[in-house]
Amino acid sequence: MAEKSNADAKASKNNKYMTSEDPEQPSESSTQKEKGSQSSESEEEYFKNVSERFDKDIKDLKDLIALNEKECNRLLFDRLLDVIRVE
Repeated sequence: MAEKSNADAKASKNNKYMTSEDPEQPSESSTQKEKGSQSSESEEEYFKNVSERFDKDIKDLKDLIALNEKECNRLLFDRLLDVIRVE
């Protein structure tokens, strides 16, 4: 058993497999990509498009909330007028 460990240790002296990259891991993260590279530019364009869609959706939701608030205020005002008329 000790002989096997020694053989493994001798085989690993070249460190080839120790310094090679893990094929299952990405070689570089998106933050490490060179500025101006094609993949970096396409990622920036993708994120820009996504953020524009999110901004539009947020604006639409805010408009819808404002419309609903106006409608609720109108209904409350009508109820108040009805209460005043009854008394």
